[in-house]
Amino acid sequence: MAERQTACMKNKIKEFWPYLLVVLAIVLPWFFNSGYLFFTDMVWGPKITLDWTSSLFLLNLVIKGLSFVISIVFLEKIFISGVLLLILLGGRKIVKVILGANASNWLIFILSLFALFNPFVYDRALYGQTGVLAAYGFSLFVIAYLIEAYKNLNLKKLYLVAIFSGLTILFAVHFIFFLAPFCILFLLGIVLKFTHPVRDARTPLPALPAGRLLEGIKIFIFSAIIVIAINANWLIAIATHNSATASFVQQGISQQDLIAFQTSGNGALGTFKNVLLMSGFWGKDQFRYLDLTKVSGWQKSFILLLPIILYGVYLNFRRRSKNEKILSTGLIIIFIIAIILAVGIKAPIAREITLYLYNHFPLYKGLREPQKWVAVIIPIYLIFLTLGVAKIKEWKFIKNNLGWSALVLAVIIIMQAPSLLWGFNRQVSPTSYPSDWQEVDKFLLNNSAQSYSCSDKIIFLPWHMYMSFGWSGKIMANPAQNFFSCPVVSGSNMEWGNIYDNSGDAESQKIENWIASNGKNNIPETRYIILAKEVDWQKYLWLNNLDYLKLVKETNSLIVYKVIK
Repeated sequence: MAERQTACMKNKIKEFWPYLLVVLAIVLPWFFNSGYLFFTDMVWGPKITLDWTSSLFLLNLVIKGLSFVISIVFLEKIFISGVLLLILLGGRKIVKVILGANASNWLIFILSLFALFNPFVYDRALYGQTGVLAAYGFSLFVIAYLIEAYKNLNLKKLYLVAIFSGLTILFAVHFIFFLAPFCILFLLGIVLKFTHPVRDARTPLPALPAGRLLEGIKIFIFSAIIVIAINANWLIAIATHNSATASFVQQGISQQDLIAFQTSGNGALGTFKNVLLMSGFWGKDQFRYLDLTKVSGWQKSFILLLPIILYGVYLNFRRRSKNEKILSTGLIIIFIIAIILAVGIKAPIAREITLYLYNHFPLYKGLREPQKWVAVIIPIYLIFLTLGVAKIKEWKFIKNNLGWSALVLAVIIIMQAPSLLWGFNRQVSPTSYPSDWQEVDKFLLNNSAQSYSCSDKIIFLPWHMYMSFGWSGKIMANPAQNFFSCPVVSGSNMEWGNIYDNSGDAESQKIENWIASNGKNNIPETRYIILAKEVDWQKYLWLNNLDYLKLVKETNSLIVYKVIK
């Protein structure tokens, strides 16, 4: 028995080590140096805030717990590594379900690379949207288990669908819209397969037994309970009107957001092309990382893969049963819908549909970045690419050159986003917070009302939601709230497109008014003000002229004022 378990463990290690090597090929440079990884939308620090109303409460709770035994600097790198591995394994699960358990592990591995090495993952990773990427990774498992439940008519797989659906929504709520078409399609496929079974020598299917309908209803109800339970905290916050996110979606997001975050592309045709190529993220136009679309011939890899994908579509319609043809038709319809919705307001028909959904579906209003619909397109590409490769590998020329063919396919897939490798092509490097930030934090703690903690509110200036810091060398979200032990109020002003600040935060508005008056208006409730010597900090030197402020500490990069009135 022990020998069998040892052999099984060895086989698992043998099967999974290529996936670990790929992730290491991306993240390994980060582990050579200490420091945090800073992105435009992702900044970590020594302080982990637990907000029970947030969808990321459970994640932060886990990180907070682990931080007592593992440094947060290390946890951040592990988290990003885990998200990348999740995407790879999600792609692996889809490919394995389609090809079957007896398929070559190397073929499964190579095809799974498609889920990770594409412009969608690259853009979101370089911008720091790891929550979106985690949701995308979990969604791949949802699709895989839906396919498995359909193929084997194993309704208990729907429990796994529910678990991964719950986790998907937990990391990115708007993925509800991305999962819904797949769930509807495959659940209808299961019902159709039960009620109209196709019998042959290879796939004998049972007729619908008595009581199976009740079992299906029971599983569906329990699956819904699982999804709700995983997301219970933020759902309760919405129900009790305590959710800041829900308030922002309803009051802060306007049609101006659809313009500011529209899918990137030169006109309707250019946007359509970008979406087909899994690109079009608006953030790449801010020039904060290497834009793949500016690299000569960046689309050539996809052009080489497209005939295989189309061949997979052809095969699925030509040789499959009637039920599976219906399923394939459903996937094509989902693909077309995703393309249209991803183009968003950039094309006439897509604009009308997008505005209708925006105006009539409250939750859809939160999906102000239509390019995220590309997360639906990628797994459909992967499904048909897998079907095409499965047939092509039987060709005589490919069989005679199997090793080289596999290597070429792997290279072609990786070349869709080669700059993911080696620390995102060294575009992201570990950076430590300045020592004087730590010095100021200790000063504030030592002078706080309570010696063991800090409840003194701090206003952090310059007043920008995103700003450049000389010690980081990049524009990023203001990290002050994640660093200082005292509660920090920093800029909520996005300053992107024609949007200055749509947060709707009353406290931020008071601070804005106070800044606009050069301190002549009543100062918002605060005990300290920190002015970082960054960006346009000299515009705030009027702070020195206010009689209710006293400069109590100055370092190389920070000035600390205390309210003395």
